[in-house]
Amino acid sequence: MSQLRAVAAIFQRDLRIFLSYRALALSTAFSSVFSVALFYYVARLLSVKEFKSPDDYFAFVVVGLVILAVVQSTLVLSAALRAELVAGTFERVLLSPFGGVRGALSMTVFPIVQSIVLSVWTLFVAALFFHLSLRWETLPLALPVAILAALSFSAIALLVTALLIVFKQAPGLGVLIAGVTLISGLYFPTDLLPGWISWTSEVQPFTPSVDLLRNLLVGLPLPESAWLCLLKLVAFLLVLVPIGIWALVRAIAISQRRGTIIEY
Repeated sequence: MSQLRAVAAIFQRDLRIFLSYRALALSTAFSSVFSVALFYYVARLLSVKEFKSPDDYFAFVVVGLVILAVVQSTLVLSAALRAELVAGTFERVLLSPFGGVRGALSMTVFPIVQSIVLSVWTLFVAALFFHLSLRWETLPLALPVAILAALSFSAIALLVTALLIVFKQAPGLGVLIAGVTLISGLYFPTDLLPGWISWTSEVQPFTPSVDLLRNLLVGLPLPESAWLCLLKLVAFLLVLVPIGIWALVRAIAISQRRGTIIEY
């Protein structure tokens, strides 16, 4: 119970910080509206064989925007930890009984919850104002799939954070997010990728996540069976999360041994 209270305390802290910047919450909500509106009208300009109608492409890309929100939320862990190091507050967590590893893992809870709330808002805007047709009978199943996907994505964030702790530098989030949008089919089908890079759509958790959610949320057909997509997602989770946690543990241990854990 004490561990859960510590997780809840970190979540509450992150929530209060987010709400203290009122313009941030409003800008986040309005940015989703603008993105949905943009792709609604872009879809009206398209006529390609991959989609039967503009509405099909609009549904395709709205779910891509939902996944993108989840990806961005999980990858902000390294930026959040960097802010802790710069402000000199991470050592409080590090020296507490809770520990640095649990503290860093707990910092992923609020971004995941925030991304789910933002995803619901995006779907609501698309359905209410732009007539997105949701698949209501399978809609409840999308939540556990989204949580499973977010946990898989967070493993990559843990690896980036481990690099940040050891080397005080990490790959740019913009580069990572751009790479995800390119290889996972957020804005266009992965079938359009050239052969030399198309294999990357099969070796990360983003593609099966977006395929499953498109089927559950808007009824778009799956390129393979739903069970195979789910199996891939679970496999990525079971493989990547332990690796991410191990990397974070090792990064903190190495930095403590060097005496550079609180330096930036």
